[in-house]
Amino acid sequence: MNLFDKLPENFFSVLSRKYKAVYSFALLTLFETLKVYKSKIKKADYLSALRAHGEDIMGLFDVNLDKLDDKPDEEDIPFVIDDSALSGKINYIFRKLCSTGWIDVERETQSNIDYIYLPSYAIRMLQLISELSSDTALYVPLVHQTFSELSLENEKEDDYMFRSLVSARKNADDLELNVTLLHHSICVFGHNLSNVFDPNEVLRQHFDIFKNQVGDKVYHPMKTYDSLGLYSLPVMAILKRWQHDTRIMAKLVSQAKYDPSYTKMKASEINIEINRMLQETIDIFSRLSSSFEEIDQANAKYTKAVQKKVNFLSSSDKTIKGKLDAVILQMAKALDKTPAGPGSNIDDIPIVLEASKTISIYHQGFVDSDCLTMPFKRTIKEEMDPMPLEDQFAGDDDLMNAFLENEVNMFSFEAIEAFMLKAFGNRKVIETKDIPIEDMNQMILLILGTVRAEFGDMFYTIEKIGDQTRNGRFLMPDYRFTRKGKV
Repeated sequence: MNLFDKLPENFFSVLSRKYKAVYSFALLTLFETLKVYKSKIKKADYLSALRAHGEDIMGLFDVNLDKLDDKPDEEDIPFVIDDSALSGKINYIFRKLCSTGWIDVERETQSNIDYIYLPSYAIRMLQLISELSSDTALYVPLVHQTFSELSLENEKEDDYMFRSLVSARKNADDLELNVTLLHHSICVFGHNLSNVFDPNEVLRQHFDIFKNQVGDKVYHPMKTYDSLGLYSLPVMAILKRWQHDTRIMAKLVSQAKYDPSYTKMKASEINIEINRMLQETIDIFSRLSSSFEEIDQANAKYTKAVQKKVNFLSSSDKTIKGKLDAVILQMAKALDKTPAGPGSNIDDIPIVLEASKTISIYHQGFVDSDCLTMPFKRTIKEEMDPMPLEDQFAGDDDLMNAFLENEVNMFSFEAIEAFMLKAFGNRKVIETKDIPIEDMNQMILLILGTVRAEFGDMFYTIEKIGDQTRNGRFLMPDYRFTRKGKV
């Protein structure tokens, strides 16, 4: 069945609005009023409770802003500020709770008094909200309770044996859910440690939150007075005895016939159902007894992680160097998250802006012969020693001069002009892709020829026609080269 076949369509909308804290206060006050007045809740008493305890929080509530959260299908609640702005806001919230299905109001004709009635689903939801917002929830010792009831019935074998079996079956399901919640809670706290970088916050999370919500309230009770290891085996022994004793099974079947759920069933069918109930309860206690060992391991792992985290954060370098290292680390993480590309501006990163107020920050990079070739690959700059000169150059000025002269002549104006004349041939117009590039020297000649043309020193003009083109193994801007004059 669809959930909203039972609940009104906008039932949860009050808890997702801008002023959800105000509505949650109103719902918690409604639950407290329900516990005080029980079945006879006067509308006036509820509004008085809101007025008495909600003056501060209502001062922050703006009805006009709250109306902006209304959906098209929600009922429009009229609002007129009366003599008291507080009363007007309280009446508006009350009508909103009525329109969303939390409250039903009925007027008693004789006394002309409005009474509040809550649907069953609203009471259950109010109870859940109250439990989630409260820190005083008590642990129910389900294991010991089950053992006590079954032990008593195992000795007396009175008319309540079937009722005790039904209670044990329900307790087993509740206990399994509690064990699952405990395991998940420990794992969640352990995962959250990775997001904490202050030793005091780690200690607060462990001692103020984990210890109060999980350790003292659930984990330690299950390890001590409500121990699965202590009571699960006796519980399973009692249930197995009942399961294999035909006399007890017959007594359980006869008692189950008076239960509304089994009145229309045959004795053989009831026997099958009781046997299934016994076996399921035995299986759950057997499974939980072994699964609690995993919880012990998870708790030990989390406690060890807390100790390591506190030791690591407490022993971190507090000197100027250590603080600078921390700042540089945070900047590196921020830069790593910033996408690379021409559109990204690392100078706008908040931590970079903050650091640039006190220190000068520069862009740094390096270029080598592989930067112009495909594929482009980012590598880490290696710290290398300078290349030593060969001995044949040492002390031989003529040979050194010849070598330098040869290198200069290789990229001289004449060499550039000769390279471009060869590229043009008899053509008037050529493009970058038409120029043969076989090695890095020819690539350098093309770059120098392009630069020379920009200054008008060459026999041709250039025009950029594209951002990039491929020529052999090189990727470069695409230019059109046009010879001056007639061919």
